[in-house]
Amino acid sequence: MAEYAKKTVWHFDEIEEDEETARLMPGFEIQYIITDETTENNDKTVFGHCVFPPKSQHFPHRHLAAAEVVYVISGRVVNGSVDEDGTITETECSAGMATYVPQRQIHWTRNPYDEPCEFVFAYYGAPSLEKSAYVDLTDVVPIENVEVSGVLVHDEKVDTKLAHYL
Repeated sequence: MAEYAKKTVWHFDEIEEDEETARLMPGFEIQYIITDETTENNDKTVFGHCVFPPKSQHFPHRHLAAAEVVYVISGRVVNGSVDEDGTITETECSAGMATYVPQRQIHWTRNPYDEPCEFVFAYYGAPSLEKSAYVDLTDVVPIENVEVSGVLVHDEKVDTKLAHYL
């Protein structure tokens, strides 16, 4: 991440893309606006802004040290997660909808639609992506980027040892 003078008010255009974010989400517009790198005395919170291009996805992952909230501003995305019993559920989310993901729960966001989706997100419990203890599970929980209308509960399940988060 670039070096920033720490302050309490930021515009998302002031935040440069970092290499790790570009690797995890190529082609996305994403800014980690409020982090421990941009603000003083912040050891528990991240606030960010993102635009997912059409037909893109951020693959299954978990944050061992943070919960996450995603709030859709415009467009639609599919937010998915794996419950304790291994059940895979995906929900179509449009403007005005918020999704809460508990710490350690496997989750993902994808945009199978023809228009971009803009949203904001927050981590609670860690002040950066790195300190959220991000675990990439792309190869463990394969998800196709297909459209969802409403809620989709998949027939297949994830092993409960991997799914456990409580």
